[in-house]
Amino acid sequence: MLRTLFLLFVLSVFARAQSLDEIITYTLDNHNSLRAIEQKLSSFDETLSLTQKFQNPELSLSMGDIQFKDVTNRSIEPMQYQSINLKQKIPYFGKRDAAYSNVLANKEIVFASLQEAKVALVKEIKLSAYTIWEYEQKLLLVDESMELVKKNIELSNIYVSNAGEGWHMEMSSIELEHSELKIKKHSLQSELRQLYARLSYLSAMEVTSLDVSVSMKEPLSLESYLQELPNNKTYLKKAAQIEEKNSFAKVKELDANIDPFVSIGYFQRESFEDYVSVSVGAALPVYGSESLNAQKARKEVLEATSVREDFSESLKAAIIQEYAKLTNAYEIYKIITNESLVEIEHMLELADASVKNGQTLVLYTKLLQKRVALHEKQRVAEASFQRAQTNLEALRGEIQ
Repeated sequence: MLRTLFLLFVLSVFARAQSLDEIITYTLDNHNSLRAIEQKLSSFDETLSLTQKFQNPELSLSMGDIQFKDVTNRSIEPMQYQSINLKQKIPYFGKRDAAYSNVLANKEIVFASLQEAKVALVKEIKLSAYTIWEYEQKLLLVDESMELVKKNIELSNIYVSNAGEGWHMEMSSIELEHSELKIKKHSLQSELRQLYARLSYLSAMEVTSLDVSVSMKEPLSLESYLQELPNNKTYLKKAAQIEEKNSFAKVKELDANIDPFVSIGYFQRESFEDYVSVSVGAALPVYGSESLNAQKARKEVLEATSVREDFSESLKAAIIQEYAKLTNAYEIYKIITNESLVEIEHMLELADASVKNGQTLVLYTKLLQKRVALHEKQRVAEASFQRAQTNLEALRGEIQ
């Protein structure tokens, strides 16, 4: 009995429509594309530690002054020896710190990429969800329209025997309208199946039903969106890329400073005293390669800065465009809600008071169909508003 109740409970949980917030939360925690970036991000901890390490020392063994006339005899003269040598390169002051800063800057780029990916994923989920809501609302309105058309057909069948040729044409037109609605319904159902498949892919979970809350609020000012431009995740990534180029240029500038090395060798001789040799040296940057690399790196900083500024301008244009879509959808919604629907309700009241025969009943149902059409336009405006709002939220760097 308890097992049955538990199974029923589990089934009820999965059967209920999933909310948009639940889907987004699950996706951000479980999507494989985000996990891959997070794994890459965690690998930087080891890379940062590596920048503070010296290069591995070099160990060499040597045998000097081998006499061909007596190869095995190692006591013929004092120059004969067997030695073990250890060589260690010592990085110039500041190079390890510069390398650390460069790796840290690269880590910031990957972190910004992770945030950018989260924003893009949430945006696509929301856009799909609001389109699903729009199509489901249209589907409900199509069903309502089909019921009205069926009533018109029934009325036509009742009064067609006493009607003239014009009424027969009207009936044919009504039946054609019913067929068109059936086509529209099938198309919407097909689109919904595709949209749910896409939403399931985006959210990394099976989504078969969706609970979306849609509300219409007066848009914020355009300036409030433009002020949030520096919070855009792609903009922040490009800013991080500039910092990485700067830190890389610093690494290349320090490459011109020599890295000294110390070599210590122990020399063993058969019939003579052993001795130790110590040497110090460095690679000489005499050909100017380091200077050229530093200049190249500085130019890349300028390039990255120009790219960010260009992106800033394109981002500003995108915000203005989406804001225009937002306000347009909101104004259309207000006109339909406050004017068109009010007028149609008034017309229905007048028509209801004057219904006397089948023909006027058909005209009355046509007014009801006009109301349904206005409701569809209202739903389209609401969905367009939500999609534009979603795009603006993504442009200002919002994740949820």
